[in-house]
Amino acid sequence: MEQSNASDIRIEFLELVTPKEVFDLRKLFVSMNIYEDLFGDSVTVDILLNDSINLPSKGPILGEEYLNFSIFTKSIEGESGKGIDINPGPMFSVSISDRHITKDRQQLYLLHFTSEQDIVNSNTTISRSFRGKKISEIVETILDDVSPDNDFVIEETEGLENVVIPNWKPFKAINWLAKRAINKNNVPNYLFWEANGITYFKSVETLLTQQVKQKFIYSPIIDSQQKIIQLAANDQVQLDELAIINQFNTTRNIENGYYASKLITHDIVKKKIQQQTYGLTETYASGITHTDPYMPISTNDTHYEVQDRHTFAPQVVGSNEGDNIQSYHDSNVMFYPKHDRMYSKNSTDLYDNEVEKWKLQRNALILGLDQVKLQITFSGLSYLNVGHTVDITVPAPEKVLEQNPGKIKNPEDLADKYLSGVYLITALRHMIVWNNGKPAYFQVAEVTKDALKDAPAYG
Repeated sequence: MEQSNASDIRIEFLELVTPKEVFDLRKLFVSMNIYEDLFGDSVTVDILLNDSINLPSKGPILGEEYLNFSIFTKSIEGESGKGIDINPGPMFSVSISDRHITKDRQQLYLLHFTSEQDIVNSNTTISRSFRGKKISEIVETILDDVSPDNDFVIEETEGLENVVIPNWKPFKAINWLAKRAINKNNVPNYLFWEANGITYFKSVETLLTQQVKQKFIYSPIIDSQQKIIQLAANDQVQLDELAIINQFNTTRNIENGYYASKLITHDIVKKKIQQQTYGLTETYASGITHTDPYMPISTNDTHYEVQDRHTFAPQVVGSNEGDNIQSYHDSNVMFYPKHDRMYSKNSTDLYDNEVEKWKLQRNALILGLDQVKLQITFSGLSYLNVGHTVDITVPAPEKVLEQNPGKIKNPEDLADKYLSGVYLITALRHMIVWNNGKPAYFQVAEVTKDALKDAPAYG
């Protein structure tokens, strides 16, 4: 794919539509940010205005307006021949913030907007029961009822559910359903989000099976890039900035049950209690897709000993043995009700929530997305959205050794083997700013990986 220059962007229109009239903001805005978040339900926008016409009063801007825009990246082919359109649909005003009078008859302020689906969600509640339906069918019904004109992509789920939604907002109901949804491979890591005008309900595992959308390479000193030029393929894009946000937090991971956890189910009718355990090693079993093959922790026994292991009930799933951090299941104990006739109309109407199949596993899988995390900045590539995967080469802070002039002796040491690899885009900001008299387009992405290329081991 061809890299887009930051200046390769065309704003066809950028309008604030008020009940009174339509205002062209192309000459008023200083910067504009469009935010996508894999965990954030809907797209949001903020726009910084340099205003000398007092638009908040002239509009007036009172929370009944919407932003209508169409922005094309000129260097990238699109179906229309004009490029790829960055257009999440009409964005409705939410608030004004950071308003300052900078000089006589001039002011700066931020206008905040959210998507139409978010506004509709805020004004809607659902009180409804669903019997014998797949979760994907329930989600489709909710979205059809709430936003029939919006486009959405829903990955089919396995199993039938009997659920009652008790006067919840649509987003709350869908996110609750996502927590118990299982895909065709019996993996429970569904998420619900919006990107560029399309709503998605898909599993992270499916996202990780898609082809890498873009390859990146980072060099903190661009002039020195020729020293490691052999690492860069022709289709790699140079990152402007790279920051390491997070790698691991052992105490937080222990307390949240990432490494190991225990589930106690109780049948409130039959007074039956059972125990299940789950360790991180099981999350990396064959058949579950990750960014790379190996979990980001070794299988070695710990240097400290955990003596007490509590058994609360008969063990039905997992093991309560072991001396590595993935076997200390008492670090996080969860409780959940279970009954084979929940939501039943009669004694023969059986239903099992099968909580042992999704509760602990989903918890570990989702926490895995908060392990190795980077923030990258680059010239705008409008075909990238949250949910896409990218490949990043991160340089290792090691000396370049030359075997002879022009030939590198240690090319395998020049890329960090733990930080480099495939990442999932979990948050993305499309950033449009004025640069030398024309709009420039950049992207800031938060990317994460939940696995390593090489198995970590200690000698």
